[in-house]
Parts: sequence; structure tokens; C-alpha cells
Amino acid sequence: MATDASGARSFEADAERERTLDRMEARMEAQQFFLRARRASPRFELWRHDLRETRETWTQLVDPDGQDPTPEWS
Repeated sequence: MATDASGARSFEADAERERTLDRMEARMEAQQFFLRARRASPRFELWRHDLRETRETWTQLVDPDGQDPTPEWS
């Protein structure tokens, strides 16, 4: 019975991780679109920095020992 509870916790943790990754991926896509549309903005460097930090966090969650699988401006 303990295995079932542990399995359920693991399933919920995995599901929450996937939701987090999906939200971060959507955020990165929105940031990339916004950056392409607003390159002349005085806040461009701030937004680019935010995108870089979001991508680094996403990459660490996806594969803590790996590297970013996508180029920065893909």
C-alpha cells in the first residue's frame, strides 16, 4: 500500500514538473516574440536578460547535467 502512495506522489510531482516546464516554455516563446517586435525599445536588454534567465532555468529543469538543446534565438 505504501508503494501506491509513493507512486501517486511521484506521479503528482512529475505532473507538476511538466506543467512548470510547459509554462516556462510558453514564457520563453512569448519573450522571443516580444523581443523580435521591440528591438528598438530602451528595455530590450532587460527583456533579453529575462529571456536568458528563463531559458537557463528551463534547461536546468529539463536536464540538470546537459546543455541548452536550442540556440538562443530559435
